[in-house]
Amino acid sequence: MSHANLIIEIIAAAKRLNISQNELANRAGIRPETLSRAKSNPNIRLGTMQELARVVGLRLQLVPDHPVADQVREGTLFPS
Repeated sequence: MSHANLIIEIIAAAKRLNISQNELANRAGIRPETLSRAKSNPNIRLGTMQELARVVGLRLQLVPDHPVADQVREGTLFPS
């Protein structure tokens, strides 16, 4: 998932919690303009991304990248 997609997911989570983008930015300690720019230019500090996620009850996490195992788990390795 790209940085931009992470930002979009965080904003969507905020929306589900009735938190505006301005309020999300303020709670994360950044300016609303910074959050707005991050949607198109995802050069945002990891700590800032983590704080945005925390505000909406999410956390960033590294997971193993095993595409074949993922396909087996999803049942899409051998489509019928």
